[in-house]
Amino acid sequence: MKKIVAPHHIIAYGLLLVTLAVNVSMPLFRVYAAQANLNNGQTALVLAAYISGMLPCYIFLGGISDKLGRKPVLFISLCFAFLATLVITLNPTVWALIIARMCQGIALALSMGTGTAYLTEVLKDKIADAPTKAANLASLSTAIGFSGGALSTTLYLFYEFTLVPPSYYLLLIITAIGILLVLFLPNPTPIGGDIIRLPYFPKGSFPVNMSIALCWATTGVVIAIVPTQLAKFGMTAFAGFCLVLINWTGAFTQPFIRKMNPIKSVTIGYFLIPTGFLFVILGCHFEQIIIILFGTFIVGLAAYGFSYVGGLALIANYGGQQRARAVSGYMLFGYLGFGIPAIFLGYLSDSLGIVNALIFFEVVLIVLTAWLLKGFKGLGSDK
Repeated sequence: MKKIVAPHHIIAYGLLLVTLAVNVSMPLFRVYAAQANLNNGQTALVLAAYISGMLPCYIFLGGISDKLGRKPVLFISLCFAFLATLVITLNPTVWALIIARMCQGIALALSMGTGTAYLTEVLKDKIADAPTKAANLASLSTAIGFSGGALSTTLYLFYEFTLVPPSYYLLLIITAIGILLVLFLPNPTPIGGDIIRLPYFPKGSFPVNMSIALCWATTGVVIAIVPTQLAKFGMTAFAGFCLVLINWTGAFTQPFIRKMNPIKSVTIGYFLIPTGFLFVILGCHFEQIIIILFGTFIVGLAAYGFSYVGGLALIANYGGQQRARAVSGYMLFGYLGFGIPAIFLGYLSDSLGIVNALIFFEVVLIVLTAWLLKGFKGLGSDK
């Protein structure tokens, strides 16, 4: 098996499978919630179940693969991804979705750092710049996965509506294959260390951390709330395309953005987020899916492109010897942003209406962006 499939391809495949599982049910997210008569706020809470599974692992188990080894942790991650898809396949309801989302969060939290470190270790004897190659391969695999699951389900829903699309069954099959393939991977000796590694917030990191929080907050709002507005004009199935654009437009521009000054990159991201979200609001108001998709395209350029790549580079630099913990802090801000504002906006939209709630969020984005840019520009002039 080792001679047929290279270890780094199996690891990248594992990361792909985990991220495919995260969003494979996203196009039906609102449908499951509507069947249970959940309002927008309650639906956003279901979305946050993903965060509740992920954050404890991400914060308190950051060193688990150093302690136990890369292979067993990747194996466990894939098992949780398989379980998540199995649960929603057997019981396509919002209550099963809560369990599935928690399992998806655990799978993602355990696999991301593990997978990148694992790739570095298996590549270090083969290529000169193993860390960069590993990061790029992990980024590409996860970018395809985050959008690929939603895209596969969306495409089938255009053909025939069903609560359990074939994409669920296909994912179960290929994930089972991935679990078996992991068994054939080499098992490097664990490097040791503490399992618990709390995040670290170096001096100057706040505006950078907030940039990814705002980006992913916008993404969370698009995923949790905008599908309800799409349903009002009969375009529920397009919710999957919104997520695809957010992930792919940012991810596939990353190779070009990496060549840019990170301060300039994050600054561009600050302007892109409120601009993109404004188009999302206009599309929702005028019931024009093309405008909504254009808005999500712009949001994606920041959320997984300019802000994300530039922010990671800056945080890694600010963190120094505590680089890994500083990146954990950066991701913590991002995922808190992804979950909490969506819940608040969900309940607000139940009271004020979806478009009015989105306008409120746009105002908050503009105010926070203007405030943060002042500090960020001053920080940039000192560097």
